[in-house]
Amino acid sequence: PKSVVINPYFEWDDEDFIKRNKVPLKDTVIYEVHVKGFTKLRLDLPENIRGSYEGLASEQMISYLKDLGITTVELMPVFHFIDQRFLIDKGLTNYWGYDPINFFSPECRYSSSGCLGEQVFSFKKMVNELHNAGIEVIIDVVYNHTAEGNHLGPTLSFRGIDNIAYYMLQPDNKRYYLDF
Repeated sequence: PKSVVINPYFEWDDEDFIKRNKVPLKDTVIYEVHVKGFTKLRLDLPENIRGSYEGLASEQMISYLKDLGITTVELMPVFHFIDQRFLIDKGLTNYWGYDPINFFSPECRYSSSGCLGEQVFSFKKMVNELHNAGIEVIIDVVYNHTAEGNHLGPTLSFRGIDNIAYYMLQPDNKRYYLDF
């Protein structure tokens, strides 16, 4: 599906997280993590949650982060993305998750519970569990490139919603994008 309508309700129990866990910047220890790569090969996790939001939020991984003294995890891109044609043609996939098609939808490949909205619940649960363990969550958002690419790229999301609002276009010819 191009999009999924879900029930947005989630019972957060980390409401006082910010008040309880105000870590001064000088004491912050950030661990950059790729959701899949961090847990995919962990034999101490059940196979069905390796490489997933659930795996990252597991007791084993939270304990590991706490033992390292981590105060904050920075998640590498976690928004829905595609495998670009040039990768598919080479038998490869977009492992890192760059080139998103929506900045508001958690990637379903990182959910062990499904891709019809279940990934939203899984993502929220992961954040909630990390917060309850006293770990902040930062999301790496890369705005300077999306899966729609340049003027030759497909219209998947942003271009179709509002091309001028989402992309910087050349002032003299709005057909072409500014590329920094």
